[in-house]
Amino acid sequence: MYEQMGYLVHRRCLGILGNAADANDALQDTFMRALKYPPKTLESKLGWLYGIATRVCFDQLTRRHRTQPWPEKLLTQLRELRTQPKAPQPDLRLSLASELAKLDSATREMVVLRHLDGLTQEEIATQMGYSRKWVGIKLRRGEERLRQAFGPLAAEGEPQ
Repeated sequence: MYEQMGYLVHRRCLGILGNAADANDALQDTFMRALKYPPKTLESKLGWLYGIATRVCFDQLTRRHRTQPWPEKLLTQLRELRTQPKAPQPDLRLSLASELAKLDSATREMVVLRHLDGLTQEEIATQMGYSRKWVGIKLRRGEERLRQAFGPLAAEGEPQ
């Protein structure tokens, strides 16, 4: 599985964590958990690994958030991005991931599936076993929390 899907899982971890060293750690932890806790039934190996990787990344972010305050440099970059839109910096992605880590696990997973994986509310509902209406409510709450943290920045360029 590592040879087939390791690159994709690493890319997922890098997208959430924002730096290669943490992504490498998360990749290793993901496959260690996969070996330790194999599923009874499995429809999609990649989807299963993505789920593990996402939880591993958010665990890392939660630990990081408890020990590292937001640096002033990052706050300055957020202010600059609001006035001059450009490609997101790694620090901005890291802060976004840090804010995602503050959400409850179901909401966080829904937001990631919607905005990172591009799934529809229907697809998320089917995958997670919730009603489409509940997914919509949780997504709105999660997105509102991100808007509060980042102002109009979180709402720009994201599909509704």
